[in-house]
Amino acid sequence: MSGTQGLADRLGATGLFAGLELALLDLLAHDALPRRFAAGERIWRMGEDAAHFVIVEDGLVELEQVTPAGEGVMVGLFGRGDTLCVMPALKRRRYPADAVALTDGVSALLVPSRTVFDALDAHPALERALNRALIAHAELLHAKIGIVSAGSVPRRLAALFLYLGRRFGRREAGGTVRLDLALTRERIGQLVGARTETVIRVLSRWQKAGWLRSGAQGFELVRPEMLDKVVEP
Repeated sequence: MSGTQGLADRLGATGLFAGLELALLDLLAHDALPRRFAAGERIWRMGEDAAHFVIVEDGLVELEQVTPAGEGVMVGLFGRGDTLCVMPALKRRRYPADAVALTDGVSALLVPSRTVFDALDAHPALERALNRALIAHAELLHAKIGIVSAGSVPRRLAALFLYLGRRFGRREAGGTVRLDLALTRERIGQLVGARTETVIRVLSRWQKAGWLRSGAQGFELVRPEMLDKVVEP
């Protein structure tokens, strides 16, 4: 299998380009770049030209804006199959926030915007795919708003873990949801807008109660129904 054919197959397995004809996938794959990013690494920085559509194959990516006080604030959370910053790439604008790899070994495919634009007129299916990606992007941003506006720190944390469980978790025997996402307490606090010490206290309380387990590889939501009760008392 040639490198281009391999990339075409990978593009066809993503949410944005799934179902497109093979000839179009081959065209898009010709200039596509596979990349891997370590935890904390910037995929791009705010203000750079939105020159690529970035499709996440594996891992978790945060869109982050920095406040005047120098603190990072999450404005979007994306994972496997998601396409980042569709609108800036379509409008040929600049990226409105930093894109940061939250987990180690984030795998992504970068498709140049110009390649997509050149193919639009001849391939109406591509335009429909981009419209679907815009809708999905709006839904993800809405989910982020729901997390940070959930109320108290325990409610925000519960909303975050339930969201991650729905999107990236694996349900196991007994109803446990496994999350293979190694996030530090500090990073979790940044995601929900809370102090690291507060996050540690809340998660420790949940672990003692048997609701949640954590380890080097990620988290287990042992009793997700209890987190539901925290969000919706």
